[in-house]
Amino acid sequence: METILHVFFNLEVMKQALPIVAAAFPVSLIFGFGGFLLAIPGGLTLAFMKMARYRLLRWPATVYVDVVRGTPLALQILILYFGLPFLPIYNVIAAPLSGIDVLGINATVYLRGLLILSLNSSAYLCEIFRAGIQSIPRGQMEAARSLGLSLPRSMAFVILPQTVRRILPTMMSEFILLFKDTALLASVAVMEMTLASKIIAGRVFNQSSYVVAACFYLLLTIPLGRLVSYMENRLAESEGDAA
Repeated sequence: METILHVFFNLEVMKQALPIVAAAFPVSLIFGFGGFLLAIPGGLTLAFMKMARYRLLRWPATVYVDVVRGTPLALQILILYFGLPFLPIYNVIAAPLSGIDVLGINATVYLRGLLILSLNSSAYLCEIFRAGIQSIPRGQMEAARSLGLSLPRSMAFVILPQTVRRILPTMMSEFILLFKDTALLASVAVMEMTLASKIIAGRVFNQSSYVVAACFYLLLTIPLGRLVSYMENRLAESEGDAA
């Protein structure tokens, strides 16, 4: 027991790690929130493509979602982080950012990380949006069209608001997963919390810094997890009252 406490809960190492991991916490937040916000329009677009009548739209979206959901995010990070600079369009976007640093990290690193995380999360949000839209009774769309609304306006003002209300708990669960997955960026030397704690652990030959990093993740994931449970219960109650 004493050995476990020394290896994982060494107070001296934890005091040393606390300011360093805390400085990396905003980096993880930027990747988590930024990647998720970019993934929302991407996931919604993919959902509409998968529900389209035309195979030319359905097939590319289906292949994309299957490939992304069927491969590990760690592997996607390794491929895309080093592969994106070979794309001309990426270099055009990244060129103005090359001289900008945010929290000691070059802005192009943020660009690559955010793109990778958003491309991954959009595949999962696609299925969340698609399931939510298809759960709305068809009569809602028919009623909106009978009132003279166009298809896009019916979707924007009638279907999507109801969809978001139903899928919000699931979307927040996806965000929690994405925020935790930002730790995988350590594999490409992005200085977020996991890499910061790994450097300390390697320097002092002690694992207590990892516990400090875990506590910072829990600062966000536990309250959000409780909020998801609350929202799910409220949704179940409202659906029961409506029935």
